[in-house]
Amino acid sequence: MNRLPLTGLPAAFLLAIAVATTFANVFGNSWHYDDLHSITGNPHLQSLREPLRFLTDPTQFSRDADKSMFRPLLLTSFALNYAWSGLDTWSWHMVNLGLHLTCTLLLWQILRSLERGAAVAMVGALLFALHPLATEPVNYISSRSESLASMFVLGAFWMHLRVEEEGNEGAWRWRAGSVLAFALGVMTKSVAITTPALLFAFDGLRLGWRRALAPSTWLPYIVVAVGYLAIIGAHVSRAVVSDAVRGPLEQLATQTKAIPYYAKLLTFPIGLNVHHQFFEGGEVLVVGLSVAVAVSLAFLCLRHAQRDVLFGLLWVVIILAPTIVVPLHVLVNDHRLYLPMAGVVIALSSVTTRLPLSRVMVCLTLVILAVTTRQRNAVWENEYTLWSDAAAKSPTPLVPVAYVHLGNYAKDAGRLAEAEGYFRRALQIAPEHVAARNNLGITLQRLGRVDEAIGIYQGITADHPDVTEGWYNLGKAHQQTAMALRQQGNVATAQPELAKARTAYRRALQDSQHHHVVLNNLGTTFDLSGEVDSAAFYYRISLELQPEFVDTRTNVSRLLRTLPARAADMIAARAFSKLEMLCRQLVPASTLMGDSDQEPLWYLAVSLFLQDRYDASVEPNRQLVTRHPDFEEGYLQLGNVYETLGEPGLAAAVYRRQLLRVPGGQHALEAEARLERLEPGR
Repeated sequence: MNRLPLTGLPAAFLLAIAVATTFANVFGNSWHYDDLHSITGNPHLQSLREPLRFLTDPTQFSRDADKSMFRPLLLTSFALNYAWSGLDTWSWHMVNLGLHLTCTLLLWQILRSLERGAAVAMVGALLFALHPLATEPVNYISSRSESLASMFVLGAFWMHLRVEEEGNEGAWRWRAGSVLAFALGVMTKSVAITTPALLFAFDGLRLGWRRALAPSTWLPYIVVAVGYLAIIGAHVSRAVVSDAVRGPLEQLATQTKAIPYYAKLLTFPIGLNVHHQFFEGGEVLVVGLSVAVAVSLAFLCLRHAQRDVLFGLLWVVIILAPTIVVPLHVLVNDHRLYLPMAGVVIALSSVTTRLPLSRVMVCLTLVILAVTTRQRNAVWENEYTLWSDAAAKSPTPLVPVAYVHLGNYAKDAGRLAEAEGYFRRALQIAPEHVAARNNLGITLQRLGRVDEAIGIYQGITADHPDVTEGWYNLGKAHQQTAMALRQQGNVATAQPELAKARTAYRRALQDSQHHHVVLNNLGTTFDLSGEVDSAAFYYRISLELQPEFVDTRTNVSRLLRTLPARAADMIAARAFSKLEMLCRQLVPASTLMGDSDQEPLWYLAVSLFLQDRYDASVEPNRQLVTRHPDFEEGYLQLGNVYETLGEPGLAAAVYRRQLLRVPGGQHALEAEARLERLEPGR
C-alpha cells in the first residue's frame, strides 16, 4: 500500500473527487428539525449590518429566546449563507460539503505529519470522508456546527504538530495559528473546548508528561479557555446544576451505556437514525458490562498499545467527555461521532502496516462506505423520507417522535387524513405526548372537527397549564366556532365562544414567544363582538411588537378605512368615550403602518369636544393642523375649541392661519364669518 504515489496536489484532488462524488446527491435536500427555529425562522440571520451582535447577544441563535447559545462564528456563517442565496438549500449544502472536505484534508495532513505512509494516510482520510456518520453534518444544515468546529479543532491540532516539525525557527507562527483556531472553534461550538486536552494527551504520550506540562505551551490556550468559560459559565451552570434535564448518576449511567453503542456505530454504521431509540439510565447489567468493557479496553491499551493507538482512543474519549458531564436532551446522535471518527482513523492507521490487508479489501471497504453514504444522503431528502426511515427502523417503536414528525409533514402538505393517522399512532405509543396531542387537535380543526379539537386542547391545558401552545390553539378553536355560528346568523350564541377564546388567549399571553400573534387574535375576538375600541387596543400593542405582521396590519387597515362610518354611528349613539378609545389606539397604529393619522386625530378631537373636555381636545387638534395643514375642518374645530374656552384671540389666529393656507372655498367663507364675529370691521 505504501508504494502508491499519493502525495501533494494529486492526492488532495483525489480526496475532493471522492467527497464530491459520494455527496453529489445532497444539494436538493430540504431543511430539517432545528433548522426551522435556528435558520429558516430566525430573523436575526437576514442582515449583516451589525455582525458584532452575534458576539454579544446569545438570543440571536434562534427565533426563540429560550434556545439561546453562544455560537457567534456559526451564526456569522449562517448570515453569510443567507446573504448569498437566501433559503435555497443548495448553497447551504455546498458550504457544509466544503467544510467536510476541509476536515478530510486536515486529517490527511495530520496523518502525514504523524509519519504515516502516503497510501495509509490516503486510506485513512478516505475512511473519514466516506463514512456514513459524515452524512448528518453534511445533510442536516444546523449540524454545520459540528463540521465547522471540527475543522478548527483539526486545524489547531495540525498546526500544533507543525510547531515540532519547524523547531525554533518559525514555530511561533504555527503556535499562534493553533491558538487562533482554538479560539474560533469555541466560538463555533463548545465541543472545541476539548482541544487543549487533545494537545496535552498527544504531547504527554509522544514527548513525556513532564515536557507536556511546559507553561509556555499551554498559557495561550488556558487564557482562551478561561475567557470562553467566563462567557458561557452561567449557561453551563444551568445545564449541569439548576436546570439539568437529569441527575448526575442517571447521566453517568446513560452515557456509560452509550460507550458500546457508539463503538458499534463507528465500526458498523448500520442503523443510523435521526432519532435513536436510546433511553436514559439503564439496567444494571448493561451499565456494568459497559464499564467492564471500557476498563478492559483501557487496561489493554495502557499495557500493549502503540502510543498512537492509545492517543486515537483517548481522542474519542476526550471529545465525548463533555456529553458525559453535561446532560443533553438528545442522548445520542450520529453527528456527535463526527470528530471522534478522526481519533479512530488515527488509531487504525497506526496499526494498518501490521495487518494483512489487501488493496482489494481496502477498495471494497471504501466502495461499501461510499454506497452506504449515498443511500443515507437520500434519506435526508425531506422530512417524510427522514422520519419514514426512523419509523421503519423501529417496527415496534418505544418513542413516538418519528410519527409526530411524519404527521407534521403530512399536515403541512395538506394530507390531513394521513396526518391524523400518524398522530394517533404516536398517541398509541405515548398517550400523554403533548406535541402529538396538540398537532392532532390542529389537524382535526382543519378537518372541520372543531369540537373534537377543543376537547383535545382542554385536556392539554388541564394536564399541562404551562404549555402556551395549548391555550393558544384552544383560543383559536373557540374563535373558529364563534365565526361559524356568526356566519349561520347565530350572533348571540357566538358570544360565549368569543369569551372562551379571550380567556384562552389571555392565558397564552402569560408565557408566549409570539405575543404579537396572540394579541392580534385577542383583538379579533373583540372585533367580532363589535367592541372595536378594545380590538384596536390589542392591535396597537401587536403592531408595536411586530410592525410587519400581516394579519395585524390588515386588521388595522380595515379599522382605518371604516373609521368615518363607525365614528358616525358612535356619535349618533353618544358613545363618545368608545370613539375616543378607538382613536387613541388608531393614531399610533397608523403611524406604525406608515398611514395617515388625519382621520383618527380628527375624530379624537371631536370625541373629546363632545364630552365637554375642551382643554383635552386642544392638543390633538393642534397636532392635526400641524401634520395636515390642508385639512380645513381641523382649523375650524380648533378655533371652535378656543372660542368655547373663552380664548377669542387664539381662535382668530387659527382662522387667519387657515385663510393663509386655503384662502378660497366653503370652509374659507366659514372662517371669514367667524373672524368677522370675533373682530368686527377688521
